[in-house]
Amino acid sequence: MENRTPSKKMAIFGALVLIFAVIGLVSTITMATKGIGNLMDNTRQKDELEWLITPVVMQDPPTFDSPDKLTNTTIITAGVWRLIMNEDTSRYPADEFNFITVPQSDIEVQIKQLFGDVTYTHETVGDTELMITYDSEKKTYSFPAVPHVMPYTPEIEDITAHEDGSLTLTVGYIPPGLVWEGDTDGKKYRPEVDKIMEYTLTWNEEREDYQIYAVSNLATGQDMNSEAESSAD
Repeated sequence: MENRTPSKKMAIFGALVLIFAVIGLVSTITMATKGIGNLMDNTRQKDELEWLITPVVMQDPPTFDSPDKLTNTTIITAGVWRLIMNEDTSRYPADEFNFITVPQSDIEVQIKQLFGDVTYTHETVGDTELMITYDSEKKTYSFPAVPHVMPYTPEIEDITAHEDGSLTLTVGYIPPGLVWEGDTDGKKYRPEVDKIMEYTLTWNEEREDYQIYAVSNLATGQDMNSEAESSAD
């Protein structure tokens, strides 16, 4: 009688190889899918955090180690910018110059979203580029529905999470102007950052969201260029 044991063993071995190959393929696909998912999640988080800090980045305020160290101008202007960015301003009454009138309570909501329970005084702030006028009797603010200013925009380069729930953001300041520009040949390029700042965000349990706590200076564009030249040498 013919001995088929070797054939059976080879068949079993072949089946095992096939099974492991399938497992490896599934694992590879799973890891790739998770990698793409993590990348998308990271991109989404960066976009959300950039949107959060934009009202502060726009102003390029002096560094501070807590919201209470901020000036009324920075706090109120940030609240106004956040309202313009997040709300339908057409629901507010506007004059012939397209200046809208907004209850101070609506600005207070925006400020709390940014800085938490920070202390400040309602008053007229701003300059010729963006004047925000306060009416103490009516308790309202008036300002352009579409401000014509050229502010900084943020580009988050790194996010560091801490055990206490806070985040540290390394933020590049894109200088005033178009975020994407082009040359005479039609090539597009992103302007280099003017400087890099470090933002500290704390987690607000009540709102289940982050708020801005501190901003410190890391480097200016000139410093970065000097470092790059030194490394090249």
